[in-house]
Amino acid sequence: MLTDFLHYDKNDYKLLEILDDLLTREVDRSNFKTLLEPYLKPHGIKELAAERGLRIAYAIMHLLQSLKSDQASDRTKALIALRDETMSAASGGMRNNRARVLLQIGKELIRARGNREKQLELAHEFRRAALGKTRFIRQQLKKYHLLEMPEEWNQVTFDDRVHDANSKGRKSATHLIMDAWIKGIRRLTVVYYDFMEQSVARELFASAQILGITVSVGIEYKARFGDRFIKIVWGPDALQNDPDINGFFNQEAVQELMQQGREIQTHRTKYVQAATEAFNDIHRKSIQQEFGIELPHIDYKDVAKTIGTGQPSIFHLGNHIHEVALPLFIDRVEELKAEYSKSDYDTRASIAMHLESLDSLDSDTIIARYLVPEENPKIPNPDSPATDGSDPELLKLSPAALTYRLRKVSHTSQLTLILSELDLSDAIEVLYDCKGRISHFEVFNSKSLTEFIVRQRKPFSLLQKSLNEQNAVTLKRTIRQCIEQITEEDTPQATDRAKRLMAILSDFSALLNQYKRTPLRTKIGSGSTGRSTRSHGMGFAVVDTLPFRTQQEIRKRSTTNCIPVSGIASQSIEFIPPRNRLVRSMSLAKALCHMPGLRGLTCATRHRWHIARYQVDKEGCGNVVSLGGMNQEGNGLSLYEDEKSPHHPSTGTFNTSLKNAAKILIGFIPAFLTFALTKDWWVLAYLGGVIWFSITGLRNVIQSILGGGGLRRSPYLRWNDYIDWERISDSLLYTGFSVPLLDWLCKSVLLDQGLGITTATNPLLLYTIMAITNGVYISSHNIIRGLPRKAAIGNFFRSILSIPVAMFFNAAIGAMLFAAGASDIPGILQLWAAVISKLASDCAAGVIEGLADRGRNIAMRHWDYSEKIRQIIEIFSQLEIEFPTRDMLKTLNSPKEFIRLSDEAKSSHTPEVIANALDLLYIRTYKPRAREALREALEAMNRDELEVFMASQQILSEEKTIARLFVDGLVGRNFPKALAFYLLRYPEYLRELDSLATTYRTRPDI
Repeated sequence: MLTDFLHYDKNDYKLLEILDDLLTREVDRSNFKTLLEPYLKPHGIKELAAERGLRIAYAIMHLLQSLKSDQASDRTKALIALRDETMSAASGGMRNNRARVLLQIGKELIRARGNREKQLELAHEFRRAALGKTRFIRQQLKKYHLLEMPEEWNQVTFDDRVHDANSKGRKSATHLIMDAWIKGIRRLTVVYYDFMEQSVARELFASAQILGITVSVGIEYKARFGDRFIKIVWGPDALQNDPDINGFFNQEAVQELMQQGREIQTHRTKYVQAATEAFNDIHRKSIQQEFGIELPHIDYKDVAKTIGTGQPSIFHLGNHIHEVALPLFIDRVEELKAEYSKSDYDTRASIAMHLESLDSLDSDTIIARYLVPEENPKIPNPDSPATDGSDPELLKLSPAALTYRLRKVSHTSQLTLILSELDLSDAIEVLYDCKGRISHFEVFNSKSLTEFIVRQRKPFSLLQKSLNEQNAVTLKRTIRQCIEQITEEDTPQATDRAKRLMAILSDFSALLNQYKRTPLRTKIGSGSTGRSTRSHGMGFAVVDTLPFRTQQEIRKRSTTNCIPVSGIASQSIEFIPPRNRLVRSMSLAKALCHMPGLRGLTCATRHRWHIARYQVDKEGCGNVVSLGGMNQEGNGLSLYEDEKSPHHPSTGTFNTSLKNAAKILIGFIPAFLTFALTKDWWVLAYLGGVIWFSITGLRNVIQSILGGGGLRRSPYLRWNDYIDWERISDSLLYTGFSVPLLDWLCKSVLLDQGLGITTATNPLLLYTIMAITNGVYISSHNIIRGLPRKAAIGNFFRSILSIPVAMFFNAAIGAMLFAAGASDIPGILQLWAAVISKLASDCAAGVIEGLADRGRNIAMRHWDYSEKIRQIIEIFSQLEIEFPTRDMLKTLNSPKEFIRLSDEAKSSHTPEVIANALDLLYIRTYKPRAREALREALEAMNRDELEVFMASQQILSEEKTIARLFVDGLVGRNFPKALAFYLLRYPEYLRELDSLATTYRTRPDI
């Protein structure tokens, strides 16, 4: 078909074919599992076994489809693989935002299973995103409703209340952390109910550490307050890694608390079970009477299976009922459609109203109409204190008793008072009774954010402000106003409450003193579970900390989704002095770091944002915005068939080769016509466009080769392995339109005919104006294409630098023409002036951009080597600990002895050592600028690190062991290419290392 020819690339089909094998044909997934091992890095040997798209898709699939607790380790490995694969996907700008887009497209690729057209489109978009073009990345961010984040990754983004599958959410802890990172969240609090498992905490903190997210846990408890419960979230502090977590959960007081929390959960589970039976006995009949749909009996065991390791709740039950009911809803709609077509006007109106009600019966509506305690009055309400005293012991504690016990378990923990269902007098009473142990107010939970809630929260913010500012006048007035409001009620309960507040008023200085040293802070959460259609998604951001482009985008948003909260933000700039071991004297550079105005020349800079406090705005929107939008409500049911046109691939999916050819042709047409219509000499008339394009193409080739290694590049890489053909086609497209601009409009019309400036009258001014014109044109199309502003500015100044080069070429060509005895030399030079200016500009660009490519390649190789060397040192440290009486350096230098010793140990490190050596062999052989990066890495090592590194590479000489490891699945089943590469290349690599070792062992150690 023509469509298949015009759209997509063969690599798109190849990726989809392998992915289909993995998803639908139930191939042995263990063949791919080893690709997720952390010691196999993205730029290493596994590139020969599976392409990046497949590796990312498999890692995402593994992460999304595993919810069991015993799969936590595999999920963590998948997350490490995802981080490494996406962050190393390409060079250039927008590295973090590109990684976010790649992860999001990878998720969509897995979800589109069964929709081949959609998957092909996503596969193509994935490969385009990996190229890192700024404009395309921004398009994809907008497509998936993701805000662009600063590449310095210093934005203030947070969510103080989310839920994973172990509470009432639907995502595993690792999945939740991945989605938070995709949204750009840097600080996250995951809340559980009544207790949490130690294994869950380990997975959560390990996943957060992988992606650099600051995570904390909260456990929500209920405290008895009169005839109702209030909610307090306990946030144990100083939990970061396994030793912290183990130490915390091994405390007797914590174990007792968790056990009592499990009793509460058992208590709540009984309600979910009873609600299931009530739904079967009562509400199913109600649905049948109202909608004409007979739902099957809901088995609680099926509900428990869908929950997995989570804590049972009515949210899980409602979601399960909805999943069971939706196919029946769809069948009912088909019946209504048939009836609708035969009915009169009144009947049609009735059917339309009926279907509208059915469409609104989503999981949230099912919960609200059938599962909440208010709709099941015969079942004991777990959200209200039992009148017979049958509540678990932990539910009998007052706020003061509960907070005292929690602080006793963890002295530095945070205690957050949930303000929902509380009035101002309640909050004052709880704060006073708890004697300063309440550290935070949860001012807003966007799940229940309404205009009434916003108005209600303002007095809480004033109370908080009066305590933090130690304003006795405001606090006293606030308490008196509460007393006046309560006394107006004239009820026995109001009288008792007024007495309690009067007692607080007489001692309100004690309340003031409780927050004299430690302020009462604010928390804002979304309550996101990943399943609701009627609440904001996860995450918030302080607008001031986002890029200017993103701030503009937010200002264009509808105000209906704004948050009436402001963060008082300030920014600090840190100047970091250079610390380069390769430079012997850094005195001058460090001195410049202390001089205002010159710091930026030698110091690295780091920008940090600080939030002094959050406050509720009186009206309108604050500078805190939601990162997650609201989904469309309902089930997507309609009486009317959507007139769906046949699916046509978008223009963005054109075959890359055809698209590149089209760009070159479109650019060549104006270039050729300009020369053909304005030049009399046949060489320029017919070959001018070819010459112009040849200059640009050759410049791009030289630039790519220079960036990849120049004349000393890897002998195993061909020159065209360095070429980015899409970049060249873009360059040729825009350079074609520069011909009429420079040669005709600027040189001929403006300068020659208008101002009389030629190479004969004023060559310097001629080439200066042409260079400036070219610089403005290049910078303009750079900005239109969405390139970074720095690149646009740099390209303008590179045109300025080309002026002396153009003057040199002009003089040199003039001298050659004179030596050849040519006549009318000024006329010839004027004829070729635009070409000379173009040649000068591209010469400057080739050197400047080639050096920039070189810098990017070396930076990526530094990342590769730093990761691998870190792994080598970590493994060697483990070996030293496991074998305290052995000289492990000597053992590593004897590979056979090391393999024997490692195999005899409880855990063999042989595969890890071999994988590291193979990765380093592959990087050195096939990656641009690996030679320079390796030399710099060796130079930066001390003597001990150098010896460990060299010793770890000697294992490559064990051909039989490594071949067997390949056969056993080191890189999966597609290993022949990787094995052949190893056998052919390792001898020369080891000889090169021996030569380098001799050089660096003789240097004086630093």
